[in-house]
Amino acid sequence: MKILGLFVLFAYSVVARVIDETCDEVIVHNIHHNKEIIKEGINSAYQLAIDYDRNMLFFSYSKDDAGSMFSSAYINLKTNEYKEIEGINGGFANAVDGQTKTVYLGGNDGIYKFDYETGKATHIDGVNDNTWQIFIKKDIYYTTYPDEYVYVYKNGQSQRVPEMLETKAMLVALDNNDNIYFSNSSGLFVHKKVKNYVVFLGEYNLNSITNDINGNLFFSTPKGVYFIDDESKQVKKLVSIDNIYGVVVEKDGNIIYASQDSIVRLKPSKTNCVVNEKRSVDVI
Repeated sequence: MKILGLFVLFAYSVVARVIDETCDEVIVHNIHHNKEIIKEGINSAYQLAIDYDRNMLFFSYSKDDAGSMFSSAYINLKTNEYKEIEGINGGFANAVDGQTKTVYLGGNDGIYKFDYETGKATHIDGVNDNTWQIFIKKDIYYTTYPDEYVYVYKNGQSQRVPEMLETKAMLVALDNNDNIYFSNSSGLFVHKKVKNYVVFLGEYNLNSITNDINGNLFFSTPKGVYFIDDESKQVKKLVSIDNIYGVVVEKDGNIIYASQDSIVRLKPSKTNCVVNEKRSVDVI
C-alpha cells in the first residue's frame, strides 16, 4: 500500500473540516482528534496487538504497582467486552498472525497459542525463553529478557537471527521489504537486507513497535507515536502525547494507545489545525 493511501486513512479527506489556528489538543496529520476511552483501570498496558478478523485487542498489563507481575488480557473493540487470559506464566508479549489467524502470547517460559473457544493459552514446543516481545512476519520473531537476543521460530524450532548475533535488542520488527528494525538502550536501528548493513535512526526510547494491516511500521515512545516511512526514508512523528506505554493501529487507521491507567482510541474530528511542529527526520 502506498503511503498516500495510508495517510488518507488518517486524513479522512472526504470530510468537510473547519480550520482552527488555536488547536492545543491531540493533533494527527493536522486534524484534531478526540480521546475515546476503551478501557479504564488498566495498570500500564503493554504490547498491544489486534486480531483484525475478530476485532479483538490483546495486551498485557501490570498486576501490581511495582510492575513485577504481568498478565495477558483482551477486549472486544466493538462491544468493549473484557476478558483475562488463563494459562500463561507471566504473560507479557502479544502478537497476531494475520495469515494463519493465530494469536501468540509470550511469558516467562516461552510462547503460547491462544484458543478463543476455551479462553486459555497453551504453551508451544520449541520455545522456553523469557519472552519480551513477539513480531510476526511469515515466521515468529521474538526477543528475550534479560539477554536481549532476537530469535526466529519456524518448523517447531527457534534459533538466533543471524543478522542480529552481534547486537542486542528489546524490540524487533520487519517491514514489507524484510528490513529488520530493532531498538535497544542506544536507540532505533535498521538492518538493511539488500545491502546488509545497519543504520542508526535516532535516540528514540521505544516502548512498542507494531505494524498496521498493510505492514506499515509504527512505534511509540513515552512522548508520542511515530511512523516509519520506508518509501520516503523518514521517521515521521504522528502525535505528541505524554506517558504512552504502547500503540497499535486499527483497520480503519485509528490509533489506539495505552496510558498509565487506560486504553484510548483517537477519533478524528471535523477540525483542521495549523501545526508548526517539525514532525519528521531523515532515516538515511
